Amino acid sequence: KQWYQRRVAITPGDKKKKNKKIKRAMKHMLPNTNPKSREHDFHKLFKSLPEGETLIQDFSCALLRDILVQGRLYVSQNWFCFYANILGWETLLTIEVCKITSIKKEKTALVINNAISISTNEEKYFFSSFMSRDSA
Repeated sequence: KQWYQRRVAITPGDKKKKNKKIKRAMKHMLPNTNPKSREHDFHKLFKSLPEGETLIQDFSCALLRDILVQGRLYVSQNWFCFYANILGWETLLTIEVCKITSIKKEKTALVINNAISISTNEEKYFFSSFMSRDSA
């Protein structure tokens, strides 16, 4: 019994590493109020976008895949970009505005007005869990 307890004991260094991972994963779920920092994060995450791309707004929301993936939707002049990092599992999605065929207000559970769908010719994306969908 003592051997088992020693083997699973968490050292202070392990705890710090775990806390750093959790903070890094949670960073993109919490709103960042500094506009320059938000812009920097946007370009750091989406390196394939042109450098002159200006971030307009970002929102905390969830992308519906096999499961709901909680993250942030970044809206720029020419792109809708989604990023999530859930315990090291990263999800990156970029949608060029010129390829969007429709954006619709949607409901979850048939009554909750907290979702939107974005359609292109190739795919339909469903984003939910907006705090205020109408401001998005």
